[in-house]
Amino acid sequence: MKKACFLILVVFTALLLNAQAYEIKVKINGISDTLIYLGHHFGEKKYVIDTTRIDSKGNAVFSGDKELDKGIYLIVMPSKGMTYFEILISDNQKFSIETDTINFTKNMKVKGCKENIVFNEYQLKMEDIQKRRMELNKEYEAAGENEDEKKRISDLMNSLNDERLEYMDKIISQNSGTFFSKVLLALKEVKIPESPKDENGEEIDPQFPYKFYKSHYWDYIDFSENGLLRTPIYENKLNYYFEKMVVPIADSMMPEARAIIRKTYEGGDSLMFQFTTSHLLHYFESSKVMGYDAVFVDIAEEWYLSGKAWWADSVFMPKLIERVEKITPTKLGNIAIDLTRMQTIDDKYLSLHQVDADYTILVFFEPSCGHCKKEVPKLMDEYRDSLKILNVNIFALYTQYDKEEWKTFLDEKNLYEDGWHNVWDGPYPHSKFRDFYDIYSTPVIYVLNREKRIIGKRIGVESIKDLIEFDKKRNELQDTD
Repeated sequence: MKKACFLILVVFTALLLNAQAYEIKVKINGISDTLIYLGHHFGEKKYVIDTTRIDSKGNAVFSGDKELDKGIYLIVMPSKGMTYFEILISDNQKFSIETDTINFTKNMKVKGCKENIVFNEYQLKMEDIQKRRMELNKEYEAAGENEDEKKRISDLMNSLNDERLEYMDKIISQNSGTFFSKVLLALKEVKIPESPKDENGEEIDPQFPYKFYKSHYWDYIDFSENGLLRTPIYENKLNYYFEKMVVPIADSMMPEARAIIRKTYEGGDSLMFQFTTSHLLHYFESSKVMGYDAVFVDIAEEWYLSGKAWWADSVFMPKLIERVEKITPTKLGNIAIDLTRMQTIDDKYLSLHQVDADYTILVFFEPSCGHCKKEVPKLMDEYRDSLKILNVNIFALYTQYDKEEWKTFLDEKNLYEDGWHNVWDGPYPHSKFRDFYDIYSTPVIYVLNREKRIIGKRIGVESIKDLIEFDKKRNELQDTD
């Protein structure tokens, strides 16, 4: 029995329409005189698209004059706590289903739709395999230290998995070309061959299984079939790929994002292209991983600013352009924009690029910020304890315009040290530091190398030393190559 929270409810629709493109007759023994919903998966979410009333005998009809989009749909019973069971919507959209509340899947009878009959048989088979797997798991736990018994159970689990895969292959073969076959293909696992070996029987490449799996990861996805979007499968695969299969750095993510979006673009289905592009744009914009905003910018420039993202309207585009313009100057590897003629606390002038150090920590703060009150003194402690010896300087920029407030904070927290430069953009602002460094909250920390290239951004104080030591080691390795 499945329950879920649904995100969108529709207005009641009329039951009687002249030309019905879809007509799904439902009989559910165990409920009567209440509403039921027709919904569908859309990635990880679920949406309701139609509603009807079930009569005193458990009969109801969903119908409409426009064909439903393909996908895995849900018959939802709000009177049973939003319990639902799944059906398949494909080419044949006129059929009937009878079941009961005791066991929706086991007691289901389908008439007029072969694909739904096959889908129901598949669900029953998977439930049976899952039940046997759970029993084997219990036996495995009970085996304790008995390695022979655990080996026997593990072999049975492997056989059970083989049975599952063979069944899926059989259904795919017998129903070739159907929407359900595409769904099962999308679930199909990549079979990794044995790693190539040299003349001594040693593996030539220990990473062969990973490389093979990654290179064939998308083999069974039909990028021209947007019905896969109305299942949980495609979005899950997309997320897993970028979370687990790709090296988590921008330089690796960027070509991978380009490649998968291009697959959907060339697949010819506009909705698949729209979903994938929008999903990845949001994924990289909202990520907390340092440097992923460069991937966001790349997607925006390649697909949105070029005009290919046809769905982006006049409300969205100006906001996107503004974000791209703010992020672009601060991408990792860029030379940090110089902040010229910044005034020090003792009324001298200093520019960011004048700081002579192997590494420069650029920190933006304001004394009234609760987080700043903790992080800036913490940065000073870290500077005195471990950063100063690494030939690091601090360029600490006060973001407000009350000099007395600023001086009081510096005095109270004892923020004075050789190599620690306290500066501000007052009393006559001119540097546009908020635009150049995307400052919309504080504190914000950037790490610059000797050339003033950005090697770290928006990181915590506790991460600065590790980042600098990593960069030093990377430079040493490059010098020895």
